[in-house]
Amino acid sequence: MPREVTGSPRGSHLRIALLGSPGDAQVQSVGRELDDRGADWTVWDADAWPGETPLWMEQAGTETRIRVGEDVVDPDELDAVYLRRMGFDPRVVDREDDEFDERPIAVLNQYREYRGLLRSVLMYLEEAGVRVVNPPDSSGIHANKPYQLSQLAEAGVPVPETLAANDPERVRAFVDRIDDAIYKPVGGGGQARPVGQEDLTDDRLGRLANAPVQFQERVDGDDVRVFVIGGEAVAAARILSDDLDYRGSEEGLERYEIGPDIAETAVRAAGCFDLAFTAVDFLVDGDDFAVLEANPSPMFAGFDAHAGTDVAGHLVILLLNSLCYLRIQTLSAWILNSSFHVLTATSITSRRDSLRRLRTS
Repeated sequence: MPREVTGSPRGSHLRIALLGSPGDAQVQSVGRELDDRGADWTVWDADAWPGETPLWMEQAGTETRIRVGEDVVDPDELDAVYLRRMGFDPRVVDREDDEFDERPIAVLNQYREYRGLLRSVLMYLEEAGVRVVNPPDSSGIHANKPYQLSQLAEAGVPVPETLAANDPERVRAFVDRIDDAIYKPVGGGGQARPVGQEDLTDDRLGRLANAPVQFQERVDGDDVRVFVIGGEAVAAARILSDDLDYRGSEEGLERYEIGPDIAETAVRAAGCFDLAFTAVDFLVDGDDFAVLEANPSPMFAGFDAHAGTDVAGHLVILLLNSLCYLRIQTLSAWILNSSFHVLTATSITSRRDSLRRLRTS
């Protein structure tokens, strides 16, 4: 039984915040790695809201004040945030709570308000020089799969031919051309299934008016997940399953040695969306491969436990090296600044002032 992970004893410098559920295996794994390195850290419990746990962002003159849970947050004392999960997803509303069934619109509006406040906090911290892995805007690509695939394809990353549509005739033409197709949700969260003749009837395709669906060329091969951290492919594992969609039917995990082509493709996929941390999912058949997606907040604890990878260790190094990242950001902004302002040593410590001054001058 993994020990409860809540954060390190509070010191004078809060270096790392983990945003997610304290019971999440990824949050627990990162917390243990931070403990092993003697780092100061805390958990911002995404399950605490909606609720009475304090969450506020106050504008007082030119000063912005923030509180998240027990932490009054000073950007100059926070190096990085690991955004595992923000919460407020209507697809995973607690079904034991009758309030959602009785007042669904009110609950969704409640989630929207909380999400807007928490996103604002993260956006402000990132603007102030705190590294957020990964920022909310980058994390959003997971729910926008057609956009993600278009960007990957334009960058030369091999992806399956795909159609996301609510148009029955377009779907019929696509399936006829592809011949062997699957379908899955546009925004994720559901399993892929093969397209059969029963899926192409007028009645079945007429339901597309309710919500579009993503149709895709079926690609056979081994399910391989490649973890990219800080611009480097640091680990890979094969997911053992005989099913079309392995989720829920995994038979095991094993470490997988990737060649330079797959490693380079994974790094390029991460770069398409400025993801400092991602898992790129491949289908690999001999020398051929295709990319299905780049996940901005992937599960990795099971891979570390069963395939012998060390994703948590690499991720923690990335988080703890965020001050170096800040200095590179600041130096890059200075170099790109046409007026070439002179930076003083103290401007590095006052991150909000230095970065904003350079970006606006």
